Amino acid sequence: MRSTGKTIIRLTNSEPIMSNDNQDAARSPEKHSKGENNSHIKSCQARTKELASQYAIDHLISGDQEKDITERTLLRNKRETQRQQENLERIFKLAYDSSNDKTAGDPDPDWLYHFISIAKNIHGAAMQRLWSQILKQEVSTPGSTSLKALDTLKNMTNREAQTFHRACMLACHFGNDHNKKLLTSIKVRHGILSLLRSPSNDKLALGNYQLPYSNLLVLMDLGLLLRSELESGEITLESSLAFGYQGTHYLLKPVKKGITLTYYRLSPTGQEIAKLLGMKNHEPYKESLLELLSKHFIVEKSDSSQVKVSA
Repeated sequence: MRSTGKTIIRLTNSEPIMSNDNQDAARSPEKHSKGENNSHIKSCQARTKELASQYAIDHLISGDQEKDITERTLLRNKRETQRQQENLERIFKLAYDSSNDKTAGDPDPDWLYHFISIAKNIHGAAMQRLWSQILKQEVSTPGSTSLKALDTLKNMTNREAQTFHRACMLACHFGNDHNKKLLTSIKVRHGILSLLRSPSNDKLALGNYQLPYSNLLVLMDLGLLLRSELESGEITLESSLAFGYQGTHYLLKPVKKGITLTYYRLSPTGQEIAKLLGMKNHEPYKESLLELLSKHFIVEKSDSSQVKVSA
């Protein structure tokens, strides 16, 4: 496989503060701006005070002199322990509710200890559902989720998890390798003219499906996606290429010589976590994918019925 490089320039956009009163702004822009800033500061102060109180670290803000530092520390630790207990109870209950009567295994005690040490600090409902699936899978099939995968998930925010889920919805596999890949283009070399002409590159724009290259960089930084864009070997006319997308299987017969596929490949950790998320079609993407494939291949489902793409 060959690796291709990309150079990315990141841009950041500042968010303007919009006025809610155009007439006041027109009469006295300076006064209005100052008032708006004060309102913003007070709002942030109120929110900060609320958070400090919630986590029992508001002593200097509230000026409460009733408790000494030892009492305040005990109160904060008590609340934190209670939240952690609630988190674990929710995750185990979700795993219990989604389990069946299938014969269970015995998770490794060290794995379970590591799982609990992370899961107790998972607060969001969506992430708790994901962690419950990890527990369910491990009880069903011990050893299915590595400690490295747990540590990777620990460092993921909910937004990053959603990004990875989108990537998994767009992932396919082909050939004898069933690992998930993100197809980026179909490359065509032009026979005896290939030495004189650059190959044509028919691209599949992942950014049109909420997965821009900046998101791929995030997944690379998390260790879920390999950094190099790879290229398959030439797909020969004599044989069909097995191709799968979200549980649907196809056979691709190239209509000409010189066709290769370019793609990004999920890392071993990414493959492991992707299995926990299951399969889900992205219908608009699927239509674009089949349309692109049909330009360069005769596309048949594995039951030998030919795929028809609407114009």
